[in-house]
Amino acid sequence: MDTRKKTILDQKYDIKTINKVDENVLPIISVSRRSDIPAYYAEKFLKDVKRGFILFKNPFNFQRLKVDIKPDKISAFVFWSKNYRPFMKALEKINELYTGRFILHFTINNYKGKAKNILEPNIPESLEMIELAKELSEKYGKEKLSIRYDPIIISNLTPLSERLESFEEIIENLNGYILRIYVSFVDIYKKVSRRFLKNENRIKITEPTVEEKASLLSRMKNAASKKNIKILTCCEDQVGQMAGIEKGHCIDVNILKKLFPDVPFTNEIRPTRNECGCYYSIDIGEYNTCKSKCLYCYANR
Repeated sequence: MDTRKKTILDQKYDIKTINKVDENVLPIISVSRRSDIPAYYAEKFLKDVKRGFILFKNPFNFQRLKVDIKPDKISAFVFWSKNYRPFMKALEKINELYTGRFILHFTINNYKGKAKNILEPNIPESLEMIELAKELSEKYGKEKLSIRYDPIIISNLTPLSERLESFEEIIENLNGYILRIYVSFVDIYKKVSRRFLKNENRIKITEPTVEEKASLLSRMKNAASKKNIKILTCCEDQVGQMAGIEKGHCIDVNILKKLFPDVPFTNEIRPTRNECGCYYSIDIGEYNTCKSKCLYCYANR
């Protein structure tokens, strides 16, 4: 039992400190599945980096948690965002302090017109984000950049054919800038269903059959392979297998080990939801804090 006295800060907030994975492995820090920190909280995150730790609430019991994020206390960062533009200066500093130990997930769904205004009202236009993806690839290397086409939503405004065309536009524009792209269909949780029903006069969501999903993914795979881009599924085991697509690990230790061979990484896969293939990480985001207001959001009420 650790009998060390808590700091004044720990006493004030009744904070539990978490960091160790085991004696020889330091944690991967996920920033974040729960909120778009790079887009909306870049300045705050950089302050946390400078002070060496971050505080956040456990999403299940709301206990305050503290994670040491000094460079010698973590293995790597995994960033997630739909808009890295506000994070570019912070990323330069992080690249310097952590000797480049990070990878980037960049979601570009390429929704257009009315569909974009309904589904992703606060996200910049896709062509602008594609150009930003090129910048990130050129600056930090295409090995560190993964594009996410997620979630795929089929509706009267975004039929299967449109989702294929939009996917092809992305890989055509990013040919030579990326190595991989993750794909997933929308999961219609209760809170997501309520939002969809509330907006059914604006957009009518349809649920494609398993065969239709597999057919779409198969066409995407063929298009991506022509550009030497690997397509991976996120939480889509059945249709992925039907389409001959490899199951992805969005937090993938194998990619991290290739990038940073001298860093000891965990070998533990710890899913965050059904069919998830992610390796263990500490996610430092908080639910209900993302300002993107995407209609399909899983993280906001």
